[in-house]
Amino acid sequence: MNRIICAFLLIIASALPLRAQTDSSVDGTTVKNGEVYTLHDGASEVLTNNLKLPFDIEVTTNGTFTVAHGKERKLADGQLLRSDGWLMNPNGSMQPVFDHVTMENGQVIVVRDGEAEKLTEPMRFPNNLTIAPDGSCNYPGSGPSRLADGQLFRLDGTAIPTKDTVTFKNGRVTVQKDGTLISLAPGEIMGMNDGTRLRGDGLIQMHDGTTTQLHEGQTILIAGPVIKR
Repeated sequence: MNRIICAFLLIIASALPLRAQTDSSVDGTTVKNGEVYTLHDGASEVLTNNLKLPFDIEVTTNGTFTVAHGKERKLADGQLLRSDGWLMNPNGSMQPVFDHVTMENGQVIVVRDGEAEKLTEPMRFPNNLTIAPDGSCNYPGSGPSRLADGQLFRLDGTAIPTKDTVTFKNGRVTVQKDGTLISLAPGEIMGMNDGTRLRGDGLIQMHDGTTTQLHEGQTILIAGPVIKR
């Protein structure tokens, strides 16, 4: 009888959804060949239980995730969902997965639950920041200004520090700078906001003068612009 009861309990347990485990040591999650992995200090491990990350993000073992119990989204193969709430794509482009407002190619975009739409009327935030569809804005306690491409805000009006990236793939360098993807020719040189200089063959001269060579498939983060008001 005890064996029957134990077997019954095991069947029930296997039918229940996996409970999310919170692990602050995880750097992020990614999908490779349909398998979900957690990342920590460069090492990867198969995700065996649903995982909670900061910013109210929950990742499931089947490769979907939600933010603040919102709409379910699917992690594509090669995408990296970082523990800081940013999603990195294989081409090096990045964007926050939490709700935000951004300036993109001169157009204000509002992203809610992963869905992006153009701002069509002035938006007033809880901290009294106001943004118009053309990118003109008024910061609390200061005069009128204009958003720069790539600038980001949470829906409470808090500014989000931007992240630029450099990716070396198939022998070519692709840069995300100020929210725009740029491909560098082999001999081309580009300066970044923090003083870093990039070369189209993957050689990087950091702002302190040191140099490094990107290896195939590598993406690194570089500080974005500091927006002054």
